[in-house]
Amino acid sequence: MTDNSSQPAFWSHLESALDDRRSQGLNRQCTVSVPIDPTRMRRNGLVVVNFGANDYLGLAWHPELLQAAQESGQTLPKFGSGASSLVTGQTHVHENLEHTISVFKGTERSIIFSSGYAANLGTVGALVSKEDVIFSDSLNHASLIDGCRLSRAQVILYPHCDYAALRSLVREHRQRGRFAFVATDSVFSMDGDLAPLAEIDLLCHEYDMQCILDEAHATGVYGNQGRGLSEHLSVTSSRIVNIGTLSKALGCVGGFVTGQKVLIDWLKNHARSWIYSTASTIPNASAACKAISLAQNMSIERRGLAKNSTEIRSKLVGLGLEVGTGDSPIIPIYFNDAKKVSALSEQLQQRGVFVPAIRPPTVPKNRSLLRVSITCKHTPEQIEFLLHAISQSV
Repeated sequence: MTDNSSQPAFWSHLESALDDRRSQGLNRQCTVSVPIDPTRMRRNGLVVVNFGANDYLGLAWHPELLQAAQESGQTLPKFGSGASSLVTGQTHVHENLEHTISVFKGTERSIIFSSGYAANLGTVGALVSKEDVIFSDSLNHASLIDGCRLSRAQVILYPHCDYAALRSLVREHRQRGRFAFVATDSVFSMDGDLAPLAEIDLLCHEYDMQCILDEAHATGVYGNQGRGLSEHLSVTSSRIVNIGTLSKALGCVGGFVTGQKVLIDWLKNHARSWIYSTASTIPNASAACKAISLAQNMSIERRGLAKNSTEIRSKLVGLGLEVGTGDSPIIPIYFNDAKKVSALSEQLQQRGVFVPAIRPPTVPKNRSLLRVSITCKHTPEQIEFLLHAISQSV
C-alpha cells in the first residue's frame, strides 16, 4: 500500500539538520573524479593536478600490480572471494598475502580486513572490554575512536601528541582498568605529524600497558623498508598491536593486523568486522603481495617524499601560512574557518590543482584546514605550480 500521508517528521528533521550543515559550510557530497595518470585527474570538467590522494608511492598505477591482479584471474578464474574467510573466502592467495605481511613486518602471523577502518574497529572491539581503560590521542582517526566506543572501556583522552600529559594521566588513572591501552595513530591522517612512539612504548613497559598503533599512513612511507614508524624509530616491542592498511601507500584495498600468533588467533575468534565480512577480492590480494614486495625497495622514493615535504612546508611558511610540522607527505594548512577552506579549495581547483578542504567533524571545531598530500610521482614543476596557485589564492 502506498503511503500518501504528509512528510513524516523524521525526514523533515533530517532535512532541517542538513540545511543547518549547509549554512555552516559543513555539507559533504561526492564529486566524480576521472583518473588520468598518477598525478592528474579530471574533476568537474577540469583537468587538475591531484594533491588529495594517499597513493604516496604511486603504486596504485604500477604495471606490476595490474599484472599481478590479471594473472591471478588466469590461475584462479574468479574475482570475488564469495564468502567470509571463516566459511570459504580464504584462498591460497589470501593465505599468501597474510604470510607476505608477516615477513614484511617481521611477525609471527597476520590477518587481513576489508578496510583499515574495519581493522581498527574490529581489533579494539575484540581486545578491550568494559573493565579496561584506554588512553586515546585526541586526534586519532575516527576508526580508532569508534573502536574505543565499541569496546565500552573507560576512554581517557590526552592532548594531541602530548607525552607529558599522557604520562600524567596514566599515573593518575592506570589503576582504574584491569588492562590498559594507549591508542594512537603513528602518522596522523589530517595533521601529518608523528606520535611520540618511543616514549609511549617505554610508558607501556613501565605501567604494564599495550599500545594499539595505527600505522595506516606510515606503512610504505617510513622505515628503511617501509614497515612504518616503528621501524623508522627502531621500536620493536611485544607491547605494540600493529595495525596497517593496504589502501594508501601500497595502492590496494584493505587493512591488516600483524603480531604474535595468540593475537591473530584471538582476532579470528572475536573481531566481528572480520568474522562477518566477505574476504577481499582475489585480484586485490594478489596485487597487494606485489605492492609489499615493491615498497620494500623504494627507499629512494621515501627520501624524496620527505625532502619535498620539508621544502613545501618551508615555502608555505614563507607565504605567512600556518602549516603543520614534520616531513610526512600530509601537509596541513590551517585556516580555522570551514567556509573559507571550502572557498579556497574551489579557487585552487579553478587554478588547476586539487587540494581537499577538511572540516569538522573530521577535525575539531575551529580547526579547518587544506590538506596537501604529495606523492613520489609529483614533479618539481607540479609542486611549483601548487605553491604558485596557493600564493595567488590566499
